[in-house]
Amino acid sequence: MFGFGKSKTAKQLDEILKSLQLAFENNYKDNARANLKKFEEAYREAVAVGKLCGKEEQSYGQMLAELQERLKNFRH
Repeated sequence: MFGFGKSKTAKQLDEILKSLQLAFENNYKDNARANLKKFEEAYREAVAVGKLCGKEEQSYGQMLAELQERLKNFRH
């Protein structure tokens, strides 16, 4: 989540992250799981085709790992 001048792909990933955050905040485990899967698929596809710059790839990859861990401990 970088700010001005983001790529279209980064903006799409941010939109998924917003939905995921709302699901966590509202204790919607199924929605959180679905949004995490959507985020992971979009991230992996973007990496595979080179649509993220190095910093974006690293940052979103770190977020993915953190969110996966958070979902493991998520209770509603």
